[in-house]
Amino acid sequence: MLIIVQAMFFVGLNFIKSIYTFNRMDPEAFYRNIYYWSVLSADPEKLLTRPWTFITMQFSEVKLILVIGNLIWTWMFGFLIQDLVGGEKIFPVYIYSSFFAGFFFILITNVLQQDTVGYAYFSGVVPGILGLASAATTISPKYRIFPMIGGGIPLWVIALVYLLLNLSTSGGYLMISTQLVGILVGFGFVRLMQQGIDPCAWMIKCYTNVVDFFTPSKKKQKQSKQQTFYEASGRKPFVKKPNLTQKRVDELLDKINQFGYDQLSEEEKDFLKQASKKDL
Repeated sequence: MLIIVQAMFFVGLNFIKSIYTFNRMDPEAFYRNIYYWSVLSADPEKLLTRPWTFITMQFSEVKLILVIGNLIWTWMFGFLIQDLVGGEKIFPVYIYSSFFAGFFFILITNVLQQDTVGYAYFSGVVPGILGLASAATTISPKYRIFPMIGGGIPLWVIALVYLLLNLSTSGGYLMISTQLVGILVGFGFVRLMQQGIDPCAWMIKCYTNVVDFFTPSKKKQKQSKQQTFYEASGRKPFVKKPNLTQKRVDELLDKINQFGYDQLSEEEKDFLKQASKKDL
C-alpha cells in the first residue's frame, strides 16, 4: 500500500505537470501553483494555510529516476519489516520518520536560515525510507539478504549503502540533518517496541475504527455473537479443542507474517503449539 500511494502521487503530479507542458506554460508555474502546495514549507504562515502538507510531503516526488529508486528501497526495507515484526508497523514507522524530519526542517530553517524561510520546501520521502531502513536494521542487524552471494549481505551494509547514496546527493547540512532524524526515529521506534511500548497502537486503532465504520453490519454481527454465546452466561460454554489441519496452520503463519506474532489470540497460539508437536 505504501508503494501504491507513492506511485499514485507521482502519477498525479506528473499528469498535472504534463498539462502545463502541453499548454506551453511556464514550468515554474507548475511548481508554484501545484507542487509547492503538496510539500512542506518552512514558512509558518504558509504552513497554517496548508496543514495537509505534513502528510502529502511524505509522498511528493516528480522526478522519475528518484521515484524508481524510492519504490525499490521502500519495497526492500518494508518487506524486511513485514517479515520481522509484521506489516502493520510499516506505515507508522514511515509516517513518524517523515513527520519528525519535517518538523526538524521547519525548526532549523527558522532558527539558522531565516533568510531562506520564504522559499524553503521539504519532501519527506527519503527520511521515511531511512526510518524503515533504520528500524529493520535495529530489529535484526545480522539479517542477511541475497544468500547466494557469499552467504548473504548483512542488512546493516545495505542500509549503510542507501544512507551514503543519499548523503552524497543531499546538498547541504540541513538535508543531511533531516535524514539523520529519520534514522533516529526508526531506531527509537524499535527501542520503544522492545520495551513494551507500541507507538503505532493508536494508528492501528484509528484504522480499525474507520474500517468498522464502513462495515457496520459485520461489526454488529460480531458483537451480537460474542454477547449471545459468551457474555450471557458469564462463562465459556465449553473448552474448544482445535482440529489440527495444515490449512489452519498456513493461515496463522500468514497472519504472523502480516501482523506479527503478538497479534495472535491465546487460542491461536495454543493451536500452533499443538501443531508443532504434531509436526504439521
